[in-house]
Amino acid sequence: MLEMELKFRVEEFGPIEETLARLGVSAGEAVEENNLVLDMMGGPLRGTDTLFRLRNCEGGTLVTVKKPLPSTALKVRREEEAVLACSQEKALELFGLLGYGVVYSYRKTRRQCRVGNATVCLDSLWFGDFVEIEAASEEAVLEAAGLLGLDPDEGIRFSYAALEKDAESGIQY
Repeated sequence: MLEMELKFRVEEFGPIEETLARLGVSAGEAVEENNLVLDMMGGPLRGTDTLFRLRNCEGGTLVTVKKPLPSTALKVRREEEAVLACSQEKALELFGLLGYGVVYSYRKTRRQCRVGNATVCLDSLWFGDFVEIEAASEEAVLEAAGLLGLDPDEGIRFSYAALEKDAESGIQY
């Protein structure tokens, strides 16, 4: 599947929630996510900008692989996901037998909803609050951003890992 996304740093979610309400949409219940990014010794996946992630989810563990694709204004990646009917710890143990280990982890609180053909996520991390818009097409991402009053030119294409590293260095977006 093709995933296109933009993130927007916000000071607070209030204005976005008000806009969502005017659109007849409500962000869902908050879900606490624990994300484990895996790689092998020497970082062969990181070297190709490939993400291999385990995320806790209802009913098991969501396994995600993302590979970058050339893009213009948006972050575009090929994304494949599958749910394993086991705990995140068990999934980590299984992939550990293949030589994978945790190279980065992060927690976030996420609420999400649909705006048009896009998924809108309200994400809270220790280094800031972000609105993330994901869809299968650039048009859907840009349309949702417009409906929410967000300027695509101010969108962020970096991963949360990169944003956290910048935040630790004092760089804010």
